[in-house]
Amino acid sequence: MFTKLTGTSKATIFTVLVLFMALAIALLFKVGVFTSEGPVIGLYMCTPALVTLVMLLVITRDGFSREGWKVLGLHRLGLSVWWIAIGVIFLTSLVASAIVWATPLASLVMPEGGLGGSLLKFFTGVVLMTLTFSLGEELGWRGYLLPQLLSVGRTRALVLIGLIWAAWHMPLNFSPHSTIRRGTSL
Repeated sequence: MFTKLTGTSKATIFTVLVLFMALAIALLFKVGVFTSEGPVIGLYMCTPALVTLVMLLVITRDGFSREGWKVLGLHRLGLSVWWIAIGVIFLTSLVASAIVWATPLASLVMPEGGLGGSLLKFFTGVVLMTLTFSLGEELGWRGYLLPQLLSVGRTRALVLIGLIWAAWHMPLNFSPHSTIRRGTSL
């Protein structure tokens, strides 16, 4: 459709579409079209990936070439730096856990059904959330939007994405039926 758009123009269109889609989902939740919060959050978290597909296949038509998909960074795994991401998360979790357990903030409580069922449910949820919904967000924000905004400078691009990401959360956060408002998170 639009083959001569600049990176910032693509970023602007992406941002408008993802914010409108988020607002539409939140409004449908508010008026009762969606009755359960789980599917709403799942759909909501996929909006950046859905808009990325719309941008690549409908608006810019970049997705009809191999080069068009390379902007998402999926053509390389980057295994050489995975240890940093995994290590930082592990060390942060370890330090936070040590602080909590060293203070009277935590106590050990065994689940009613035993530890096995709870752990299985936890790991299933983590894998499901990580491999689907979180990946959908990352594809949109870091895969598509960040490369489009790098022309304004790395720091500005990261700040803009942070602001857009915060604005994207607002419609669902302010939904009157949302447990997110009451203290839980996505």
